[in-house]
Parts: sequence; structure tokens; C-alpha cells
Amino acid sequence: MSGQLIVEKISVEFDHKPGPPVRFIWRGRTYLIERVMKTWADYGFGTLARGRRWWQRRHRNYYQVVTEEGEEFEFYLDRGKKEWILYRRLSGE
Repeated sequence: MSGQLIVEKISVEFDHKPGPPVRFIWRGRTYLIERVMKTWADYGFGTLARGRRWWQRRHRNYYQVVTEEGEEFEFYLDRGKKEWILYRRLSGE
């Protein structure tokens, strides 16, 4: 799946935890999430797998979402760094 690569920090908000994200803030704009299309976890090593140890794996939780405006985005929580990253825009502007 392609799209516009972004890879920028964002803020993600929840109405309650545990539960799905309901909005995210990117570049000062709030995007309301209409629905979460897909979620998955990535515990792999990425492209630099050779010679890596178990503690060097990624620990990311991905979300593919559709906003109220109909835009599709993919973002993830880097659990090691405790940062939310907007990975890419799949459709929209």
C-alpha cells in the first residue's frame, strides 16, 4: 500500500482507555477519527535484522484510520519511546 510518507510526531487522544483512538493532532490541526479500519502490532527488527538481539526489536502498535473528512491515515505508537508517529497519509489532500 502506498501513500504520502510523513513520519512526524503527533498527539493521539482517547475518550477512554482501553479503547480506540478518537482523534489526533498533526501540525496544529485536530483530525476526528470516524473509524479504525485496521490495527496490528509490529515486533520485528525492520530492515536491519541481521545480528540484532531480541531487545532490539520494534514494539509498535499500528492503526489505519478514516477521519470524518474521509481521509485515510496510518499511525503507530512506538512503545519503546512512548511516541505517536503519523506514518503516512493513504488518501485525501
